[in-house]
Amino acid sequence: MSVDEDSDRGALSGIELEKRMVEIAKGHELAGYHPDGDALDRAKRILTGELSEADAWAEIDAKWDDGGPDAEKPAR
Repeated sequence: MSVDEDSDRGALSGIELEKRMVEIAKGHELAGYHPDGDALDRAKRILTGELSEADAWAEIDAKWDDGGPDAEKPAR
């Protein structure tokens, strides 16, 4: 579910935001992924309501279209 589609869910802050960020980081770690600082910052900005899902994808596209890291572009 995207933030844009869920108008009932408010932006997170404080301890709820920190808990969710730990869940995201740990979930990725357990799955064998290691998100970089940009990815975690993007997730945080989505959770706080500073960034829409569409704008987040635009940032990802811009990063990878410019040659970005040596890994493959993330799938949507």
